[in-house]
Amino acid sequence: MVDETSYHEKIEQSKQLVEHAFKSYKQNEFFLSFNGGKDCTVLLDIIIKLLQEHASKGYELNCIYMQPAEPFEEIEEFMKSCQNHYQVRIRTMRGGIKAILEQICDENSNIKACIMGSRRTDPYCDKLQPMQETDAGWPKLMRINPLLSWTCNDIWKYIRSNNVPYCALYDQGYTSIGDKTNTIPNPYLKRTGNDGEEMYLAAFQLEEGDQYERAGRL
Repeated sequence: MVDETSYHEKIEQSKQLVEHAFKSYKQNEFFLSFNGGKDCTVLLDIIIKLLQEHASKGYELNCIYMQPAEPFEEIEEFMKSCQNHYQVRIRTMRGGIKAILEQICDENSNIKACIMGSRRTDPYCDKLQPMQETDAGWPKLMRINPLLSWTCNDIWKYIRSNNVPYCALYDQGYTSIGDKTNTIPNPYLKRTGNDGEEMYLAAFQLEEGDQYERAGRL
């Protein structure tokens, strides 16, 4: 069971960090890394609602989609629907993450920070801080991570409580989405129907999400 107080505290902490980013960086000095996954979709929803609360009309949020080698069609369609739903422009860039960041910084010398939907249960994120500069050898950027303390259950609770749109793949048993080369439906959601046909439960039905969330990543 999700602790209600803890869950709401996490939302407030995330909002405070986003607002701190708004105060610390100008509009053209940071961008949101957005890949259509559930975590960064929650983050986009939080950011847009904060902008609306502050009546920031005319504010254009910079969003970058670092497109993988073989993206799912469902993710590509979801990216389009997000642009319409949230009235944002999402720029698609192809290549390795480091190369993309280098290109972003080369194109705009004002860029100083990147807001990300990373959580501590993600690979290599267990020691990540809410605000932390990139490692040596990478383009110098401040990584801002408002969702670090969130659990998988927190993410789905927020999505379902706030009617946040999400990619259709999550209803087909996918729980952590990369691209077609490294992602399959989560085996912990696999079931056999009355007719003997195999099926998958939806992602939000995964028990012990933080432990088994990436079981579908190869």
